[in-house]
Amino acid sequence: MKIKINTKEYEAKDGETIFVACMKNGIKVPTLCGTKNSHEGVCRICVVENNGRLITSCNTKVCEGMKIVTESENVAKARKINLELLWADHAGKCSSCKKNQRCELQNLAIEQKIENFHFVPRKEEMTDRENLDLLKDNRSRVVVDEGNACLTRTTELCVECRRCINVCPTKELSFNNRAGDTVVGTAFEKPLDCIFCGQCVKNCPTGAITDKNDLSKIMTDLNDLKKMAVALVDPAVLESVAFEHPEISCLPAGRDSRGKLISVLKELGFEKVFDLGFGMELSLEKMTQVVKTSAKNNLMLSHCSSFNLFIKKYHPQFAKNILAVAHPDELMAEFLKTEFAKKEKINPEDLVVVSLSSCIAKKKEKGQNLDYVITVRELGRMIRQKNLKLQDIKESDFSSGLAVKDEKIKSVTRTGGMAEMLAKKLKVKYVVADGVPQIKNILRDLEKGRIETKIIEAMVCEEGCINGGGQSRKI
Repeated sequence: MKIKINTKEYEAKDGETIFVACMKNGIKVPTLCGTKNSHEGVCRICVVENNGRLITSCNTKVCEGMKIVTESENVAKARKINLELLWADHAGKCSSCKKNQRCELQNLAIEQKIENFHFVPRKEEMTDRENLDLLKDNRSRVVVDEGNACLTRTTELCVECRRCINVCPTKELSFNNRAGDTVVGTAFEKPLDCIFCGQCVKNCPTGAITDKNDLSKIMTDLNDLKKMAVALVDPAVLESVAFEHPEISCLPAGRDSRGKLISVLKELGFEKVFDLGFGMELSLEKMTQVVKTSAKNNLMLSHCSSFNLFIKKYHPQFAKNILAVAHPDELMAEFLKTEFAKKEKINPEDLVVVSLSSCIAKKKEKGQNLDYVITVRELGRMIRQKNLKLQDIKESDFSSGLAVKDEKIKSVTRTGGMAEMLAKKLKVKYVVADGVPQIKNILRDLEKGRIETKIIEAMVCEEGCINGGGQSRKI
């Protein structure tokens, strides 16, 4: 069918929403609640005009004869009012927020020139009693959850966009209470105890859900002259890091962001920067030995931390199937604090090993040798805190001594990579599960005896670590 958008005629498919039709044709429509697979129509920022009537574009399907206007006086006014209503709870909190300069609400407020806060009560217009009552009322609805090792959640900065509810693969979050008291939370507001895939953090448009970090401790260790800080770079982060800081990707055609990223890490204070591919090779070798010597079938590879937690929490009957091999980051950290430290004549206690990872769940599963796990978003905060001028930083290479033997090992950042390499080595059958729905199907088939294979590789994040919850989103 044909519809008009901003006086121009475009082709649109039956069942398609106005929002999708606009995006397909390069017409920008702002939104807060929209994700790749879901649009709720709750933020009301994506309003457009159809034949003089304001409608939400994300959940209104196209039909013949539509005349859509994406920019008009009425549209601009509606968007501004809706933004101001959302901004009212956030004004003044940006400087202390972990998402400062990476917040979608903040970016929209700047873009739409939100300067007059009509919905923020002015202190001079209120009595002390009214001010106190308002503060008490606001605080009574705030839920703060810091009861786990991976993420921090506060409803104070939540815009109730439903993104976290929609992307959570195990449906841990939902709306609690009603009307003005509605908040996003867990059942009975218990501390979040999930598989920590991090998709909720990755997709949250504000600072309502963020990585739980030790950045102050890390920065202290980086500045300690007695310690040697070592960074491990997961190959999966090389694309995502450019979303966090576009300057890192400003390289000649055909080059990735690796060289610039290595230099940035060294500017932050890391003396050595190594490719995690070395740890992946260690993991592959150990898994090969375990699979080779095991008489069991249906062995589950253990390099996805979220998958390990998923099995232990929801399907403990299969916990015995998980290979008892630590994830690559921990194996590499152990190697650094033993073999590498001995070779370089360094006291292992003076080595600080930090993994730049695409996975949040590793924060919960990290062992005694790996000191810290940081995500791409946390790296971005470190860069902003240090106020590095990325355009002036030249490229450099990984530190020597721990080279990757086979570049193919980096394919394990996608689902099926590790299983394929193992299967070729041992000439065994394997099964792959990509994302929680497929994992559930595999487990159901296992219980019913429909599957009999040697190894099973499953990753909770769809497509694998390349789409991990520790990655940064393009906003």
